[in-house]
Amino acid sequence: MTDARIPIDIPGHPTALLVGHGLLDRASGALGRASVEVAGRRVLLACDDAVHATHGARLAAHLADAGAEVAMVGLAASEPDKAMPAVERIWAAALAHGLDRRGLIVAVGGGIVGDLAGFAAATYLRGVDLVQVPTTLLAMVDASIGGKTGVNLTLPGGGLGKNLAGAFWQPKLTIADSRTLATLPLRELRAGLAECVKHAVLDGEEALAALERDAAALAAADPDALLRLIPRSAAVKARIVAVDPLERGIRATLNLGHTFGHAIETLPEFQLLHGEAVAIGLVAAATSAEAFPGFVREPLVDRVRRLLEALQLPTGLPTRSATPRGTLAGEIRRRMGFDKKNEGGGLRLVLPRAVGDVEVVAGVPESAVEAGIRAIFVA
Repeated sequence: MTDARIPIDIPGHPTALLVGHGLLDRASGALGRASVEVAGRRVLLACDDAVHATHGARLAAHLADAGAEVAMVGLAASEPDKAMPAVERIWAAALAHGLDRRGLIVAVGGGIVGDLAGFAAATYLRGVDLVQVPTTLLAMVDASIGGKTGVNLTLPGGGLGKNLAGAFWQPKLTIADSRTLATLPLRELRAGLAECVKHAVLDGEEALAALERDAAALAAADPDALLRLIPRSAAVKARIVAVDPLERGIRATLNLGHTFGHAIETLPEFQLLHGEAVAIGLVAAATSAEAFPGFVREPLVDRVRRLLEALQLPTGLPTRSATPRGTLAGEIRRRMGFDKKNEGGGLRLVLPRAVGDVEVVAGVPESAVEAGIRAIFVA
């Protein structure tokens, strides 16, 4: 099967995403064609602990065979661990391995590891080369694309603020080996599909209809359906970040579902994966849009909910909880106040007017925000 190459034409920093089967065993050749030579170069692999001994070790052996001097550092891939001590761990490993400004850091794992390794690469010696090797669906279609890196911060009053410290740092290349998805737990693979729903809503009717047709196969992790989906979904983000690499405008629409999703993702009693929180956030955002008088041209709540359910993703939190619903709703609203898109102390939400028509909106009526929060809870 032919590899797919999705160009990401960042002004001044052109890069690309390669998608194919068995790419880990061909990584040095792919890097060489992207003018990233590894022979004689010191390379640090920052690996998710879950794939350190498998995909990480496989890639390390391949790069060593190609003449690289390779070292590895393992990282815990959890939101509480996505913090500065993990970045310092990468810096320390880079120093111990003798990485100079010609060094290369390779992120191997999901979005958390990609963000940590990317932030370390952006700041070590004021910047060394980075390659992303995503091994989760979410990272392949979304998190590894566009150069966002960073860590979480503890919020005033408690809770985690998602990605509130970081930098933009473009990888020289992103290599997505679909074979790695065979080892991904089904729950985590399905969680990545939430970002694909987001991309389809942004892209338009053809993309959303294609996702609806393949929903059952994707929920079952069908390899052929995934290979159809990954390049199509990733290309949506690639087009948007190429136009707005520093998120000064249209790129913020990629946060559809994330203002609500980030607010509930780190609620400790639910233990949601990022994509699961985004799925719930997509329903909440569509609900807010419909509750905003005169905003929508095409109601999307029911269609989005049906698609997420077909993909075996959650569309709301259970109301059965040790914490009262009113308390949870208040905490969600408080955390939304720390979202990165907010300006001048005011909340900004990404809301869909229709399929293919999504906007960043300031001044959303509080009644519409509250409607979205109510939609987060299901009986």
